[in-house]
Amino acid sequence: MARSKATRPKPGRHPNQRPAAAPPGPAAPAAWLVIADALALLAFVVTGMRTHHEGGALAIFLRNAIPLLGAWFAVCAVFRTYRRPGLTVVVQTWLVAVPIGLVFRSLWVGSPDGLRILVFVGVGLAFTLLFLLLGRAAVVVITGRGYPGRPSGADQ
Repeated sequence: MARSKATRPKPGRHPNQRPAAAPPGPAAPAAWLVIADALALLAFVVTGMRTHHEGGALAIFLRNAIPLLGAWFAVCAVFRTYRRPGLTVVVQTWLVAVPIGLVFRSLWVGSPDGLRILVFVGVGLAFTLLFLLLGRAAVVVITGRGYPGRPSGADQ
C-alpha cells in the first residue's frame, strides 16, 4: 500500500491565507513629469512675452523657448532627472539648466547684457521654479500619485 505524503504549507504563509496585495505601482509616470516640465517652461516663456509686450510672433516664442527647453532636457539627461525621483534632483536640474538656457537665449537675442543679465537670470530662476513646482503639483493632483517609484507623500 502506497503511503501519501502530506503537503506542508509554505513557510511564512498559512494555506488559507490570501496572498499579500501587490505593493503600489510606480507613482506618476515619468512621461507626465516630462510633459508638466515642458508646459511649465513654455508657460514661463509665454508669460515673459506677454509681460514685455513682445506680441505673439512665432519667431519670438521660438527664440525664447528653444534655448530654455534645450538646456532643460540636456541637463535632465545628464542628471537623470526622470529616472531619479524626488524634489532634490528637480532643484539640481533647475539650478543648472535654467541659467544655461537663459544665458544662451541672451547670447542669441543680444539682450540683456552686462549686469542686467544677472537680474534676468534671477527673475527667470524664481519664476521657472514657481512654474515647475506648480506643474509637478498638477501631476500629483491629476494622477493622484507622487514622483515615480514613490507613493504619494513620500517625495523628498
